[in-house]
Amino acid sequence: MVRAAALLALSAGAAGCGAPPATLGECAALADPAAADACALDLALPLVDDPPALAAALATLPSAAARDLLLLRLAVHRPTRAGPICALVETPGAREKCQQVLGRPHLGSTPRPPVPE
Repeated sequence: MVRAAALLALSAGAAGCGAPPATLGECAALADPAAADACALDLALPLVDDPPALAAALATLPSAAARDLLLLRLAVHRPTRAGPICALVETPGAREKCQQVLGRPHLGSTPRPPVPE
């Protein structure tokens, strides 16, 4: 919630209006790179389970590098969906990083409670 409020404030200042970015392309246009990345991740996370919607949203990003960076962040945040996410990456470097995420299945597991002493 705090992150969304910060994005709203940043986008209002950057765009000169009160509307937050509605597309990944609009997020990419934010002047602050950290805010642009956070904005894109916030908009893309709900689309992970809807591949056609995710693909359409990714198409609004300006470059393969921007798309791949977001896809890698999505794979890390949603490791149980990393396979289909990683299938969308375009560059060799991103493919390599996705293989690292896929090689760490414990990222998607539920943490075990501590063992009492």
